[in-house]
Amino acid sequence: ILVYVCVCLCKTVAAAFTGSLAIITSVIDSVVDLVSGAFMWWSSRAIKKRDPYLYPQGRTKLEPIAIVVLSVVMALASVAMIQESFNIVINRNYKTNFLVLAVVKLILFIVCRRCPAPVTQALAQDHRNDVLSNTGALAFGLIAAYAWKYADPIGAILISIYIIISWYRTGREQIKLLTGHTAQPDFLKKLTWIALNHHEKILYIDTLRAFHFGNNFLVEVDIVLPMDMQLIEAHDIGESLQIKLEKIQEVERAFVHIDYEFEHHPASEHK
Repeated sequence: ILVYVCVCLCKTVAAAFTGSLAIITSVIDSVVDLVSGAFMWWSSRAIKKRDPYLYPQGRTKLEPIAIVVLSVVMALASVAMIQESFNIVINRNYKTNFLVLAVVKLILFIVCRRCPAPVTQALAQDHRNDVLSNTGALAFGLIAAYAWKYADPIGAILISIYIIISWYRTGREQIKLLTGHTAQPDFLKKLTWIALNHHEKILYIDTLRAFHFGNNFLVEVDIVLPMDMQLIEAHDIGESLQIKLEKIQEVERAFVHIDYEFEHHPASEHK
């Protein structure tokens, strides 16, 4: 966030001295970056503070929600940039500023890319887009200054369209995580193997489901045990399997259902 503030201040000073529409548009983009960065930071902190009474299953959905909001904000900002690009003329006096800011954003992109957290990956994508927009503005600005004056606004429009498409794809993927999209087949196979080999008295795996609950998964597994098994033993097998599944990093919660037959239709057990 401190880097966002410094970048925003630098662009604001440049805009005040030059009065350029290009820099003013870039200032607006930096303000959006600052707000989105603060929102992502808040969501990460909120997820870590678990409250079993107000949020029994945690608040991990805040991550994809934050990324969806960021996608919408970035797309709207890009639309505004397209609108302004028709009137932008590059001023040679501040081209160096764009190169410096592109280098700063490239460093931030490399740092964020190393962290696997979804929020950090979204920020990495934002930095990558900023590197593209700043270097693109510099390149098209040079073309406009020395060859073709319409290269700058056309280049800005192309860059903005790319950013809109990029954030649309990101937002679409995060919406799938919020709506309970199923896990990949390889992950389902892994869970099935763990459940089937958990205890020697597990006869069958009746049903196994894993679907997104934010970035992680909710897992439902129905195991078949002998009909004459005592409740205490069946309970211990089911509970130990639940604990084992919840130790997997991608699993948010696991639910184990114990049955004695597997000939019924799975849909008859749920709404």
